[in-house]
Amino acid sequence: MGSGVIGSCVSLFLAQRGVRVHCVDRGRPGGLTTDVSFARLSAYQQPTYRRFELSHAGIIEHAHFAGLFDSAPWWHPTGSLAWAAADGRCGVSTRSFVEEAERLRSWGYRVIWHDAAKVGRELEPAIPFSPAQTPVAQLPEEGWIDGPRMVSSVLDAAKSIGELTLSNADVQEIELRGGQVTALRLDNGERLEVDAVVNAAGPQAPAVAATLGSPMVRGIADRSSLVLDLAGDGDPLRHVLRGAELHARPAGPGRVRVRSEQVDAVLTGKTESDLGRDNVENLLDRAYRTIPALKAFTIERKRIGTAVFPADGLPSVGPLSTVSGYYEAFANSGVILAPLIGRALATQITTGEVPSLLRDCSPDRLRVAA
Repeated sequence: MGSGVIGSCVSLFLAQRGVRVHCVDRGRPGGLTTDVSFARLSAYQQPTYRRFELSHAGIIEHAHFAGLFDSAPWWHPTGSLAWAAADGRCGVSTRSFVEEAERLRSWGYRVIWHDAAKVGRELEPAIPFSPAQTPVAQLPEEGWIDGPRMVSSVLDAAKSIGELTLSNADVQEIELRGGQVTALRLDNGERLEVDAVVNAAGPQAPAVAATLGSPMVRGIADRSSLVLDLAGDGDPLRHVLRGAELHARPAGPGRVRVRSEQVDAVLTGKTESDLGRDNVENLLDRAYRTIPALKAFTIERKRIGTAVFPADGLPSVGPLSTVSGYYEAFANSGVILAPLIGRALATQITTGEVPSLLRDCSPDRLRVAA
């Protein structure tokens, strides 16, 4: 259930193992949360080594995954540039920023330090840094993903194997018999007999779980983000940017995607008001200050993306012990972890083997303790 980046990757790896897969989604594949995501591949700002380890493994897995295809036009390993405001006005001092980057480097993440003057000359001439001595961290392992394009390519690959069918419908009921998943009933009247079901429904995953009488009641969090796609002549960016007041990345020829942690912090959760003029102009002002060339660009799309995820930051991946045949694939930063989760869960479903990286990611932890 769900044809975003995680659902499509699970589908492909299962199909490669000879499993017949029904991929069910009420929207177009990759058209909901995947399409709104900032879709950055990053292990930055992970508060614990465990969460860093998973994100870093996810980035490495993306490179292996892209190698499975003759071409992978969705994968853009551009690297990232990160910096803090010299006066700390955006809530992060230069000192704490440097300490965070050095902590990542001590964990094995590649970090290359530059002063801003060199970055402006050689790496990103469109960014006016002040002062010129601002420390900038180059994170060469990072990049970004074109989520909808990835989903389309992955599902096409699964269909070419001959073991995948797609259903554009909503799931009305997961049928159980004796605690075992037996079928899905769809709102188009179709009934699919199945041996197992994978809940990869993204923000709707908790609601799906609740229909089984096994709601996720412990540690569920959510986060909203205002995302603008800007279109214009030329391509002002070469890297993903994690600036003091703006995050930005290329989004295809003549396009740039932007968001800001400071703007996201004032969102109310009401889509209509969050997409209002004040928030949009606030984000645009930050974009223009960071990348002046964007003043010549126009807004192509504006959206609010809402992510729902386990509050401990680890994914919920694997079987639920109380319902035989029910599996979850539910995560924060699903774009980063999608190929890793897809491969691992397909292995677990077909062999019962629990990959070591997912040893503490059981869905049981999100339920009430017995």
